[in-house]
Amino acid sequence: MRLRVVVILVLVAGSLAWVGTNTLSGNLVYYVTPTELLQQPPDPGERLRLGGQVVPGSVHDAENGVDFVVSDGTTRMTVDHTGGTPALFRNGIGVVLEGTYGADGAFHSDAMLIKHSEEYRPPAAGETPPPVQVG
Repeated sequence: MRLRVVVILVLVAGSLAWVGTNTLSGNLVYYVTPTELLQQPPDPGERLRLGGQVVPGSVHDAENGVDFVVSDGTTRMTVDHTGGTPALFRNGIGVVLEGTYGADGAFHSDAMLIKHSEEYRPPAAGETPPPVQVG
């Protein structure tokens, strides 16, 4: 009787650990840096995530989105982003982009996540927040 209870408890604990591990791994956001991308280029058409800082002064409006350069502090890479940009997008901010690395040496993205600080400072009484500058 006691052995059955122990076996059942081990099976239940193992099952919960397996479910928790699979759920967590599906929600993590992995990305490569420009340096890592150039060291190990992906297969043509392979979707991946690229992370880095938007180089100040590199943001330019394009026909269907925006073009800019990201850097990891070592390597710079041109990004052609199609679609909308988050309201917090601006020069110098951290971004994670989803897309493909093109034969032209640029990263072509269609999804963008903004990495922002955890600090929030509301405007002072009577102060209007400055508008977000893009480009």
